Formats: sequence, C-alpha cells, structure tokens
Amino acid sequence: MTRTAPPVPVTSRPPGRPRDPEVDRAILEATIELLAEDGFGGLSIEAVAVRAGVGKTTVYRRWSSKIPLVVDALSHLKMPTSVVIPDEMTTRDALVRVLSELVRAQGNEPTGRILAGLVDAMSRDAELADAVRTGLVSSRRKVVFDLIERGIARGEIRPDVDLEVVADLLGGPIVMRTLLTGRPVTPRLARQIVTLVLDGAATAQRGLAR
Repeated sequence: MTRTAPPVPVTSRPPGRPRDPEVDRAILEATIELLAEDGFGGLSIEAVAVRAGVGKTTVYRRWSSKIPLVVDALSHLKMPTSVVIPDEMTTRDALVRVLSELVRAQGNEPTGRILAGLVDAMSRDAELADAVRTGLVSSRRKVVFDLIERGIARGEIRPDVDLEVVADLLGGPIVMRTLLTGRPVTPRLARQIVTLVLDGAATAQRGLAR
C-alpha cells in the first residue's frame, strides 16, 4: 500500500515593504526642481533618481515612465483643489479664493517656467498632453465647475451660462500673463477677473455679493 505524503502547508507570501512616503516626497520634489531647470524635454528618470538620492529602480517601481511621474509631481503642488470653501461663503468670494490660490501658484517663478515648458512639450507629445489634461487639468477645472453650479443653484449665477466658457474666462488671463504677456500675476488680479466675469454672469434679480 502506497502511503500518500501529507499535504505541504501553503504559506502566504509576506507583503512587500510598504512605500516610504519620505522617498516618494524626495522623488516628487526632485522632479519639480528639474522641470523648472531643464523642462520636460530635459527631464529623465536617471536625473530624478540622482537628485532625489535614490536608485533608478526605486523610481521605476513607483512610476513606469516620466509622464505619470510629472503628472503626479504637479498634482502635489498646492493648487485650488485643496482650497476650503465654507458653505456660507458667496460664490463670488469662493471663486476669488480659488483663483487667488491659482495666482499664488502660477505667480511663483519656478511654477511659471514649468508651465511654459509643459505647454510646449504637450504641443509635441500627444501622450503627455492627454495625461496632463485627464490627470491634472480636469481636476482643477472641476473645482471651478462645481462652484459655478453652486452659484446657479443659489440663484447667484444665471442658469443659462456655459460652464466651459465661464471657466475659460476665469482662468484664461492668468495663463495668458504667465505664458505670453509676462504681465505681473498678483493677488489683486484674482478679484479683478472674478468681478469682470461674474458681473456678466450674475442674475439680474440678485447679482453677486461683493
């Protein structure tokens, strides 16, 4: 009679080492610094690894290429998605707060250089353009869309306004100054933009509180 060997117990593989948030932060900060210095075209995973003080494989374990790395790095910059809007705040003041944060970010010299280089690279790289639009720009615009819809629901903004056009009008002057005219991007600019745009979008009955 053949004896059957007892089954070998199956042991689960121990989970991999959890990602170190300090390493992640060092890589993202290195990416931002190199983008400001060399632009997207001059950026490489190797250069990011050296600047962050980690091995190249450490970067590749987290990001498969420099495109998702760049989108992630830009997402970690403090931008309007992190702005807290109290429920009692008027739509006008809420938009001023969001645009002020955008002005603060875009008015920063390194950020302005990064944006200029990124727009240029996007014009020549469809994959990068798609990644930036879906992974970064859409989330920023959603903040503005939500506030415009909030204003419509509260009777502060006309219900027939085109959300896309209003969002473009609000953000356009900041991008225009950053990329083309070189005119100063100042905190006062945010309220000027909101006032000009929303005076045309306000309801005739109520208007927007100033």
